[in-house]
Amino acid sequence: MELVFSTDTVLFDTLLTERTSITRRLRISNPNDNAIEISRIAVAGGASSAYNIVVNGKDGPEVLDEVLFGGDSLLILVEVEIDPLDAQLPYLVKDSILVNWNEREENVKLISWGQDAHFIPKGVLSDTEVWTAGKPYVIMDTLLVQAQATLTIEAGTNVLFDNGAAVFIGGQLRVNGDSGNVVTFRNTRFDINYLEAPGQWDAIYILEGSSGNRMDYALIENARIGLRVGSPDQDTIPDITVSHSIIRHMSQSGIEGYTSDIAVSNTLIYNVGSQAIFNVAGGNYSYDHCTIVNQPSFFFAEDPIVQIADNLIIGEDRIIEERLGFKMINSIVWGSSEEEMLISASMPSNWIEIRNNIIKTTEELILNYASTEENFPGFFDPFGFNYELDSTSFAIDRGFPGILDDLKGNPRDELPDIGAFEFIP
Repeated sequence: MELVFSTDTVLFDTLLTERTSITRRLRISNPNDNAIEISRIAVAGGASSAYNIVVNGKDGPEVLDEVLFGGDSLLILVEVEIDPLDAQLPYLVKDSILVNWNEREENVKLISWGQDAHFIPKGVLSDTEVWTAGKPYVIMDTLLVQAQATLTIEAGTNVLFDNGAAVFIGGQLRVNGDSGNVVTFRNTRFDINYLEAPGQWDAIYILEGSSGNRMDYALIENARIGLRVGSPDQDTIPDITVSHSIIRHMSQSGIEGYTSDIAVSNTLIYNVGSQAIFNVAGGNYSYDHCTIVNQPSFFFAEDPIVQIADNLIIGEDRIIEERLGFKMINSIVWGSSEEEMLISASMPSNWIEIRNNIIKTTEELILNYASTEENFPGFFDPFGFNYELDSTSFAIDRGFPGILDDLKGNPRDELPDIGAFEFIP
């Protein structure tokens, strides 16, 4: 008599070593009228295998003498915990489940990829340190880079964060990605449901007193906040400079700045829960050739995705108000609301320059392009999160000359395009 298996292969996504995987399920059904005695269900590799099974509450790797009644089914739970091999690249881990009944045997493949890693427990980095490509770095809780220390992250490095984890920069952060090898900051889950999953970790914090931070060719995804900067000082020198980077799938904000100095260029921010840019309580901020979009979005947000203010209400009858300097040029601000930019500035010493931008608004803006038309900027495939420009884009050749390349490192021509991407025919 036949048994029916829900799959011939149980496949796990890439797994960090020394950690138990999520549970996969294999179901065996008996389509016959009569019961079938399954004499043995076992992991072929036995006790030495990275895999284990649970059958009807019985822990493996081997379970004997299970009766499966006609028309009924049996659920097998499969887990894997991979031992480290001190390897730089992911490696294949295979085994199989053997099912024996009525002198017959069925083989169900077990396949996963193991990934060794540098595990960074909760702690403090007090000396200068360089992280390089190869095995990813897993921040398990919180990491503080102290005032005298510099954390340098080289091109192609992957930095992974456990649930709720964060890094606090009191010293200096240098992210040295390049066009072919970005530096990635993301969550530790690799299964398909967590590839676009906001809020899986906390944020990268730039603390008060930290300055001279730089981030080139970085990808920050699936956090609560991408960059949270709170470093008030008396100068206008950027506390952090961000270029050629992508910040996406944030449950709260892309870049938050509080009385800080931030310079951003050739950067794409999209799919955020509240604001893509939230720069308040004064400070100095510049955005050049950026694409800031919240359409489509996993979230329902009515407030503008770009909010700039020289003040911040922090409690009843308490307000912080500082001088604001804000410049946005050659950028796209677009979302599902009619008004996607809000600037609140009342101090007479404020300095604001906004020109050559495409902005979603009903207002008439001098030196900018305002519209509420559907996909007015001309994104190639916005509903596929592809915000490059199509061949008929309004943004083509309407930028102001300055930056010589785009987000991908492609050269801009004498009439650059608005936004982070230069259209390449």
